[in-house]
Amino acid sequence: MKRRPSREFEIFSLSAIDLFAAAMSAFALLTIVLMPDYQKELLERTPENNISDLTSAAAESVERTTEQRKALEEQREAAAALLSDIQSEESRMLAEFRAAQEELRRKQAEAERVVEVPEPVEDKPAPTPGPALVTFRFLGMKTDADDIVVALDMNGCMRGHERSISDVMSRIITSLQDHHRLSVVGFQQTDSGPRLRRWPSGGGLEQVDEQARQEAIGFSNGLTRQFGGSASMRYTFEQLLNGPAQSIFLVSDGLPNPAANGGLRPMSLASEITRMNGGRKEINTVVVGNYFDFNGTVEFMETLAERNGGQFMALASYEPGACS
Repeated sequence: MKRRPSREFEIFSLSAIDLFAAAMSAFALLTIVLMPDYQKELLERTPENNISDLTSAAAESVERTTEQRKALEEQREAAAALLSDIQSEESRMLAEFRAAQEELRRKQAEAERVVEVPEPVEDKPAPTPGPALVTFRFLGMKTDADDIVVALDMNGCMRGHERSISDVMSRIITSLQDHHRLSVVGFQQTDSGPRLRRWPSGGGLEQVDEQARQEAIGFSNGLTRQFGGSASMRYTFEQLLNGPAQSIFLVSDGLPNPAANGGLRPMSLASEITRMNGGRKEINTVVVGNYFDFNGTVEFMETLAERNGGQFMALASYEPGACS
């Protein structure tokens, strides 16, 4: 049997392929030709290169944000420093206010204590010489002793109160009667050491009469013109406690300097004088001057009198003292 030859079917002929290729070439050519116009239209729709502007704007915004953050940080630090200063100033003002309150309470307490001091009473002289028939009185203070020494503190802070001190010394001396025996001692700490000035000069006691009163007052007025140095109370009481007087009247501003008293502070000095006395003699104290300006002056003088069987008196002076 005779075989048939195989048949091959072709969809596209070479002519069709040429036609398609020509069409694609024409499309590519048109695309290349129209590309500049398309780019121009695209640029016209996006004026002035808006994308670049947006990028620049974003960069500027980031820079501004960084600067603003830095400024805000500086403002925060300044506010924190200001708050710290305000808190420090508030603490300082509060401390000053509390200190002022404490000082006011202290002065009010001292003023109240001064009010409690007995009122002055009329001096009552004894009718006749001899043993004390009437108790000696001076501005509310009294003693049954006949032998009396008046010790005047001559430290530099007493300067400026001369008139008040002369009046106190005069009233003590003129209140004494003929049966009393008297000695006046001025004491101070000088560069060369403790110094005592005595009337009468021999260190004994003088029988009180009109002449003796005038001499004692004149001697006391002379002491008020020699104020200076410190108050050597410890040394002075060592001498007076071994002397003949039965009662000691101390006239002082109540400001003993520890350097002139063996390093003893006022309350320790009161204890030391009390120990040296051992109850032998009566010690009365009269604080004069602007004692309300200093802490502890009244307490020292009051304690010294209380521990030694005496009485205490506070007499304010409104003269401007050297240590005011």
